[in-house]
Amino acid sequence: MKAVILLAGMGSRLAQLKVSTPKSLLPIGASNTLEHMIRKLTRHDVRSIVIVCGHLQAAIEQYLQQAFPLLEITTLRNPDYRTTNTGYSLLLAREQLEGETFIKLDGDVIFDEEILARLVAAADGWSYACVDRTAVDEEVIKVRCDAEWNISRIGNDVPVTSATGESIGIERIDERSCATLFTTLEAMIEDPANHQRYYEVAYDAIVQAGEPFKALDITGLRWVEIDTLEDYELAQRLFGHIDA
Repeated sequence: MKAVILLAGMGSRLAQLKVSTPKSLLPIGASNTLEHMIRKLTRHDVRSIVIVCGHLQAAIEQYLQQAFPLLEITTLRNPDYRTTNTGYSLLLAREQLEGETFIKLDGDVIFDEEILARLVAAADGWSYACVDRTAVDEEVIKVRCDAEWNISRIGNDVPVTSATGESIGIERIDERSCATLFTTLEAMIEDPANHQRYYEVAYDAIVQAGEPFKALDITGLRWVEIDTLEDYELAQRLFGHIDA
């Protein structure tokens, strides 16, 4: 199985911490978010990783060469990272991923390894989005699904009142839905007005077109999306004493 990590963003809400360090390399205890991700992926038989970079790409590549010299890692560049968003970045990995089942991870999420274990072990033939039912608000990417966890909507415009939970930014895309996803992303990105859209817009489109997509309930397991200083401090408390 392959994995793709989206790391192109600037992480502007953590500017006071980062200076010349990519957000994914900020220390979490003796490790960092990127190391946590890669070591967990390799422990679950992911042997090929694609990383879409942009901001401070050279620093990320230098770290990867030092920390994981023997691992098959392909770095791609989003040259327009300042003016585009995650949908644009994911589309750049099409050549490396199309026709394969792959795991997609937002580069600013640190998480319990059990989340990845459940995702890898889930039944074939479906795509999955990891969903937390703990708390949902207007700002987050929300998922609506039925009693069998089939997703009917995904996005930040899903009403809170009808949302099952929050999508945490970790998915597994099945090989049979892969081509449809990238075709949908391509059509979306053809219009420059959509360059700032998230990949979830394409997820939502393929769900409504009938692609099989399920929610994977990870409620009770720990994860942090590191956007703000408060998020970073929480990640330190939860994961700062855990070996990558």
